[in-house]
Parts: sequence; structure tokens; C-alpha cells
Amino acid sequence: MNIKEYKKENGTIVYRSSVYLGVDRLTGKKARTTVTASTKKGVKVKAREAVNAFVANGHTAKTKPTITTYKELVALWWDSYKNTIKPNSQQSMEGIVRLHILPVFGDYKLSKITTPVIQQQVNKWANAANKGEKGAYANYSFLNNINKRILQYAVTMQLIPYNPARDVIVPRKNQDKEKKIKFFSNQELKQFLTYLDKLDQSSYENLFDFVLYKFLLATGCRIGEALALEWSDIDLKNGTVNVTKTLNRYLETNTPKSKAGLRNVEIDKATVSLLKQYKKRQQLHAWQLGRTETVVFSVFTNKYAHACLLRKRLQQHFKSAGVPDISFHGFRHTHATIMLYAGIEAKDLQYRLGHSNISMTLNTYVHATQEGAKKAVSIFETAISNL
Repeated sequence: MNIKEYKKENGTIVYRSSVYLGVDRLTGKKARTTVTASTKKGVKVKAREAVNAFVANGHTAKTKPTITTYKELVALWWDSYKNTIKPNSQQSMEGIVRLHILPVFGDYKLSKITTPVIQQQVNKWANAANKGEKGAYANYSFLNNINKRILQYAVTMQLIPYNPARDVIVPRKNQDKEKKIKFFSNQELKQFLTYLDKLDQSSYENLFDFVLYKFLLATGCRIGEALALEWSDIDLKNGTVNVTKTLNRYLETNTPKSKAGLRNVEIDKATVSLLKQYKKRQQLHAWQLGRTETVVFSVFTNKYAHACLLRKRLQQHFKSAGVPDISFHGFRHTHATIMLYAGIEAKDLQYRLGHSNISMTLNTYVHATQEGAKKAVSIFETAISNL
């Protein structure tokens, strides 16, 4: 070992040596390090310790992350996970973790997070949810799944030997507290449509709202899908809407929630006629502003309309019409309910709505499928009588 003597600026003598550690298994390169001590013997001791540490790490210079608390684990996990989801989901997930997961487990040492500790917390969330208390913990199964995912990442990173959340028993949800979907009854829909027909459509803002609401009712599209549409996505000759993207909260377009969201939605003749008239009015309005327009539901101030601002206008329209506030998503639910009552096959509705599996369609609109089941008796009686 070649040990050299160095004199520091303050006059202190130290000894230093370059030490060969071995071959790094990850890079295939020879690894070296430099050790310094106040004596030659100290240099030799440190050199031996460096070689032993290198061997103990599997002949690699890479070190494991020094993560000891749950809060540190979440920060490491989030850096990897955030880029695998879309912006809307990023903001939603970040808020859930920050407001509901970290306050509970954040200060825990990883070694102290056990199955009983997690079980106790899941039970608290479940009790609060089943008592009807408001909050994200109402979906306590989802919170447990997020925690399980975070701790599984710790297992992957070899920070803990096993995932304690895997053995947690999630309490059964009180079915009486299931959230009912919002949609218009036939009478409410008739009342709202009558109100829309009386709007002063000489106002471009009123025309915009009128067409948007009728389009959502006619197609069952999500509001983000509708606002992302460009005229090139709509075939007015054949009456189809090609859904290929959705608008996120940052006014950026993303692909739909799943592959099933990529679809062609057929529209009725009245909706086609409405869109043609609206397109002409939009073009005239755009020319007056010295521009052209490619986005279907454009407000001209930005490329895309902001759903939050449109939602305030929608609430005012609901109030003026004297109907319940079913939100933009309620138009989608109303469309699906109407279609099921009219006899559309569930599989066809699944495609039209862009659901990834048919169970989602059937479970969401169980009220409509139950009504269809009641009709089955009369259908059977008619079939028998016609034998």
C-alpha cells in the first residue's frame, strides 16, 4: 500500500492512500476510493474497512438509500410513482397522501409499522365512513390500497422484509351509505330542456351553454372529453364523434382514462343539426375577433375552456331552471339511464361510455338495469302468448 504524507494549511500532518476495492458488479469497472487518517496505521485500518464494506455490499459501490421513516419512504416512492399517472391523478393522489396518509403514518419508523398498527387505523377510517362522516376516508379501502402500495415499494427497495399492509382485513362497507349517482328524472329532464329552449341564444355565451349541455346529454361524454374536442374529431356528415383525448385541470390534453375511452360515438340527427348551426355562429364570432377556431367548445380567451368556470354557470342554470344540481357528470348519468330504459344492450352502452369493463356499467346503473329486469316479466308473458 502506497501511503503518502500531506501537510494541511494549519500545519497538521495527515496520511492518505488510494485503495483498490474490486470490480463493481453493476458497472463492470474497477472501483477505488481514497482514505485519510492522522496515522499510517489509521490509514490501513480505514482501507481494510472500505474493502470489507465493498464486499458486504455485493462488490458494488452503490449504497442502499438511507430511509428510516415512513415520511422519507413516501418522498422516495412519490418521485418514482408521480410520472406514471396523468396530471389530474397526480394532484388528486398527492392531496390524498398529504392529507390522509402522512398525518397518520408519517412520523413512524418503518420498523414500527406493523399489521396491528395499520389494522387499527383502517378500522378507524371504516367506523367514521359507516357513521356517515364526510371525508376521503369514506373510501377507506382506497386509502388502505395506497398505503399498501407505498409499503410494497419499501419491500422492492429492500428497506423492509415484508409488507405489513398485505394482511390487513378491510371491514365491510355499510351498503346503506353507498353514494347514489345523480341524474335527471324524466320530469326534471323535461323541465331543464324547456328552460334551455327559452334561453336567449343571441348571446354567444348562452348558445355555448345550450349546445354543450345538449351535446353531453346526447353523447354521454365526460366534460373533459367534450372540452378537448376539435372540429376535426366530429364527422357531421356521418354523425360520429371520435373521442381520442381528454382535457386535464391544467388545460392540457391527455389520452382518455383507459384504452376503452378511445371510441366513436354516434349522434342523432337533431344533435348533428345543432352542431352545424353552432359551428356557423362560432365561425362568425371568431372572424369578428380576427381569428379562426378549431376547438369545438372554445371560449376564445384560451385554447380550451376551463371546466371550473363553466361549472359555476351550470349551477346558475340549474337554479334558474328549478332542477337539482346534478353536475356535468350528471348529464352522462342521465344519458346512460335514458339509453338503458330505452332498451340498449349493456355491452353497447359500455362501449358508448368508454367503460373498461361491463361490470362498471352494470354496477353504476343498477337502478336502470333493475327497471329493465321488471320489464322482463311482461316480455316473457308476451312471448309465451305468441307461441
